[in-house]
Amino acid sequence: MKISNKEKTMLCVLGSIIVGFLYYQFLYLSQTAQVEEKLKAESEIKQKYETTMNTINSMEDKKTNVKILNAKISDETVSFYPTINEEKIIIELDKLLKDSGLDGGATFQSIVSNSVENSKKEVKSLADSSLQGIVDQYNQVFNGTEKTQQSNDKIVNNSTNSKTNNKDSNNTNGTSNANNQNASKDPKKNTVQYLKCEVKFEGKYEDLDKFLNSIGQNEKKIVINSIKMSSDTSKGINGTIDFEFYSIPKIDDELESYLKWDIDKTYGKAVPFGAGMAASNASAAGTGSDKVVSGASKNTEQDDFIASVKPIASDLPTIMMGKAKDDLRTSYVYADSNSMEQVEMILSQDGDKYYYKYKTSKGTFPADYNGLGTEFVPISKNIVLDIVSRSRIDANDNSAMKLKIVNKTDKLLDVNISGDDSNNPRVTVEGDLSNISVNNK
Repeated sequence: MKISNKEKTMLCVLGSIIVGFLYYQFLYLSQTAQVEEKLKAESEIKQKYETTMNTINSMEDKKTNVKILNAKISDETVSFYPTINEEKIIIELDKLLKDSGLDGGATFQSIVSNSVENSKKEVKSLADSSLQGIVDQYNQVFNGTEKTQQSNDKIVNNSTNSKTNNKDSNNTNGTSNANNQNASKDPKKNTVQYLKCEVKFEGKYEDLDKFLNSIGQNEKKIVINSIKMSSDTSKGINGTIDFEFYSIPKIDDELESYLKWDIDKTYGKAVPFGAGMAASNASAAGTGSDKVVSGASKNTEQDDFIASVKPIASDLPTIMMGKAKDDLRTSYVYADSNSMEQVEMILSQDGDKYYYKYKTSKGTFPADYNGLGTEFVPISKNIVLDIVSRSRIDANDNSAMKLKIVNKTDKLLDVNISGDDSNNPRVTVEGDLSNISVNNK
């Protein structure tokens, strides 16, 4: 059988089609599926890589946030006991009584874990005096129209304040009712351990006053619920005081230190700021911890504000700033980095009232930084900011603070810097030196 050239061409074309179909069906589709799987696997690996790198790059920032958070928790719980231990409390009360000169003893109730009792506060506006109209007539007749205008303004303001107070009262009551409803739904949601005790005392009134002042200045918060006293002709006065002691579990080693029983030594973690602050230079440099010596070597009674600058190896944030004698640490701001930290502090005045605000890269006080700030009363003739610094550990220790101060008050701001590195200071102060005095000690 003879095949023509045309038929040969057609057979070649058909063969090519068959070969192409077989390649597409059994090889190309399989290879395409494998390529798609490889591309998908590559995309997943890239995504994991990017996630891992982002996590690695954010580790330092996370460490900083953890350190600042730990400092905030420690600062806000420092005034509470790490646990309720009756033996420790007996020793503490006995010392307070003896130091004040009172004689007495304590009776304890059982330790309980319960929600904190809420007290409902109501805001009420006072009605104007019935004599106000007579006073207004008197001012109108004898003091002219200016006095009358002032009186009318006062009446308008009183009326406005009364409406505002009533509105606030309604809002407060509504909020209180909502809180009470939430509390009734889940009364055991937020509970703490606390201990109630009754202390019977006898002695002089001056001794009682000294005892109450010691309670108020005590490092740990002791709540006085009630005081009952009566005259005693032999010793002066006698009576009873009802106390409450609250405990909050701590995240550090304070519990272990608190429960030690070597009474010849002083244990406990020192407070970074405020009364009772230990010498900051007593910590072991480069160990990464802040071991401090018990007892304050620095008098902070005349300080309005306190700040500290520490190395990055410290367990505490490198920058801390707050109001002096702020036991609850609500006015503190923090920052933590091994570099120069920009900090701003603004002092302002409105009439005879003084206000402050400050900020770091990690926070501001108050939270609304656009206003004047928070009101305060200067303790002395000048406003005092005390900054505690520390010598640098090594060449890699770069933590520092550049403090920009804006003083808009009629008082001089004394900035006292102590313990700073003499060769490479950590603290730099910027501002108008006409109303800012920087003293290195």
